[in-house]
Amino acid sequence: MDELQDVDEEQRLAAHAQRIIKSGLLGKSRRMIRLFEFLLERSLTATATKEIEIARVVFGRTSDADLAVDATVRVHVHRLRKKLEAAPADERGERLVLLRGEYRLVVVAAEQTDGQLDNPRPRLSGWRYIAGAAFLLVLNVGGWFWLTEKSPDDPRTESILWRGLTESSAPVLMVAGDFYVFGERGADGAVMRMIADARIASGEALNQFKQRVPEGQRYVDMNAYHLPNGLAPALGAVAPIVAMTRPGNASLIKDVTTSRFTNEMLSNHDIVYVGLLDTLGDLQEPFFDISGFSLSASGDTLVDKASGERYQADWDEPSSVGIMRRDYAYLARFPGPAGNHIVVVAGVMDPALVEAGHIASDTAELTRLEARLGGSEAFEALYEVRTFGPSNVSGKLLIARALDVEQMWRGKEARSSSSEAVPEPREAAR
Repeated sequence: MDELQDVDEEQRLAAHAQRIIKSGLLGKSRRMIRLFEFLLERSLTATATKEIEIARVVFGRTSDADLAVDATVRVHVHRLRKKLEAAPADERGERLVLLRGEYRLVVVAAEQTDGQLDNPRPRLSGWRYIAGAAFLLVLNVGGWFWLTEKSPDDPRTESILWRGLTESSAPVLMVAGDFYVFGERGADGAVMRMIADARIASGEALNQFKQRVPEGQRYVDMNAYHLPNGLAPALGAVAPIVAMTRPGNASLIKDVTTSRFTNEMLSNHDIVYVGLLDTLGDLQEPFFDISGFSLSASGDTLVDKASGERYQADWDEPSSVGIMRRDYAYLARFPGPAGNHIVVVAGVMDPALVEAGHIASDTAELTRLEARLGGSEAFEALYEVRTFGPSNVSGKLLIARALDVEQMWRGKEARSSSSEAVPEPREAAR
């Protein structure tokens, strides 16, 4: 019976794949078609594959390719997933999907949405993806205001993390951490891969690099920015609480990514940052001035300034090795330069970002945090997040301490990094 069921599933998968190919939905890109065919082959034979194999077989990379820098596979997988999502269901009400966190094609019922396929907590695979409609949907904070009518006395809005926003009447700006990527052209002039390098954070910085280094002419500005894979579930946890701090007035809540954040916004709004710690943008320098931590250049390690203890995230793609991994979630609240309020909900890597959103929206966790900190108006808290494969196993509070904010914004206006030289892209980033 199981064998017959397997055969039926294979036939359905093949039929859906044939329909997709004939429809022209994949376009004329040979790479996209080859990626689809490769994943179909692996799915039909129930053979697991990894990013490095896709990079080698589909995109011609060598086995020692640095996939932390080369985002080509992730970008094309994201595009393929979106193309499949745009395809209509068949006459049986089924559709072909590329599961998030897995390089596997499956047939599902049309009413089975991505949200149901993508349980935000256990599915943390994948690295980062291009900012697009999914992000805008999650960040459409006005859509959460129906919750305020049902939960007017939600205790989370009065917790140590959120009560500053609740007591304020200033507009709230939700800032999502994103990062810049640029393309590298091959000998034929086509973009063969996309690169993320923390030291080249804009098209302007890329142009500066190309002026200094002749070899840089192979790099091209694609005006592209990526978002962490854990951002959507983190925003989904935080946005309803932010909405409840401004009941009945959706116009007071806006959203922006760090790539479009300006210094003027820093003084004119209460700020809620959700993202990775290495994409804080203009908030990073003043924040780490006051924080008890410093962030490594690679963005994967927090160092306690007082003790020198290092908290390094060793999380890897869940498809790589099924062993316990460690990541770090981070929460903070502190005043802005104009007496406004700033809340940070962040992670070193994606699993911790998801966990940070969970902690920031959990009444019991916020109560425990306040018990540790008392009435601190400015604080930071670090949590160790243990993961196994695609799942978060536990989150443990390691450090919770008050912050001294007296000197935080002194001289901020005099700081500028725009005139600094831009270094050559390195082969290992993030």
